[in-house]
Amino acid sequence: MLDIQELRPISQPSPSHTWSALCADWIGIISLFSLAAWAGRWWMTLPCALLMARYQLALAILMHDGAHGRLFQSPTWNNYVGQILCASPLFFSQQTYRRFHLKHHLDPLVPDDPDISLIGGYPIAMKSFTRKILRDLSGISYFKFIGYFFFKKRQVKQVGQPKRTVSGIEAPRGPQIEGAELIFWHLAINVLMFGLLFWAKAGWYYLWLWMIPMMTVLQILLRIRGIAEHAGYQPNEDQRYNSRTVIHPIQAFFFAPHNVNYHIEHHVYPSVPFHHLPRVHALMNERGSLPTENVYQSYWDVLGDLVR
Repeated sequence: MLDIQELRPISQPSPSHTWSALCADWIGIISLFSLAAWAGRWWMTLPCALLMARYQLALAILMHDGAHGRLFQSPTWNNYVGQILCASPLFFSQQTYRRFHLKHHLDPLVPDDPDISLIGGYPIAMKSFTRKILRDLSGISYFKFIGYFFFKKRQVKQVGQPKRTVSGIEAPRGPQIEGAELIFWHLAINVLMFGLLFWAKAGWYYLWLWMIPMMTVLQILLRIRGIAEHAGYQPNEDQRYNSRTVIHPIQAFFFAPHNVNYHIEHHVYPSVPFHHLPRVHALMNERGSLPTENVYQSYWDVLGDLVR
C-alpha cells in the first residue's frame, strides 16, 4: 500500500490536467455538433448522438472529481468550474452529488448506500437486465435520476452529513452553488448552447444531439459503468474487495472516461485526482495489493458475471 509520503504529491489537483481534460471533452462535443450539421444527414446524426453520450459521461466523471475537490486546489475554482462546465450542461448539481457521494464512499453496498438501487441485487437474469436497458432507452431512467438528485438533497438535509469523513471527500468547502444560482447556471449554459446552434441554423441538434442522448444513451453508459464498479459484491471494510477495476483502454474510453475504470484505486485513495489513478494502479499492482479476482480485462467479462 502507499504511504503518506508517496500519496501526498499525487493527491494534489493539477489545473493543467483539469483544463486539458475539459478542453478535450468540449472540443469533442463541438466537433460532433459541427460534423452532424455539416453532413446534414440522419445517418450521420445517429453515430454523433452515440458519441455525444460518451462525452456527456466524460463531463459527469469530471463533475465527480469536482465533488471530491480534485479539479482545482481552490475550492472556488473547483466548485464553479465543476458546476458550470461539467454539471450544469447535464442539469446535474455537483453540490448535491457531493453530499450523498460521501456516504457511498464510507460504506459501499450497505442497505443505505445511496447507490444501492443501481448496484445492488446482482447477479440478475438477462430478462431483468433487458428491462433496465429498455427503461434507459425510453428516458424513464433519466427522470428517475433527476428525481434522485432532488430526493437525496432533501434527505441529506433532514438527516445531516455522516460524522465520518474520508480524505478526498471532506465536508464541502468554498461557495455552495444551490437554489436560484444553480438554476441560473443550468439555464445559462444550456440557453447558450441552444443559442449558438440556432445562430448556426442548427437549433434542432440541441434536441437530437444533446437532450435525447442525455436522456437515453447516457443512462445506459451510467448503468454499465455503475454496476461494473461494485455490483455483485458484498459490504467490506477493505474496499479493495467490493470494488472492481477494468483495464481495457478502448472500452474504458466509452464506459469510464478519465480513468474512472481504476475504481479499486479510487476507493482506496479517493484523494487522488483522475490523472494519477493509472500511477496508483501501477504501484498497487507492483506491490501485490490489488486483488486479482477484482481486476477485469473487459466490461463484457463483468457483464458476463453479473447478467445470467
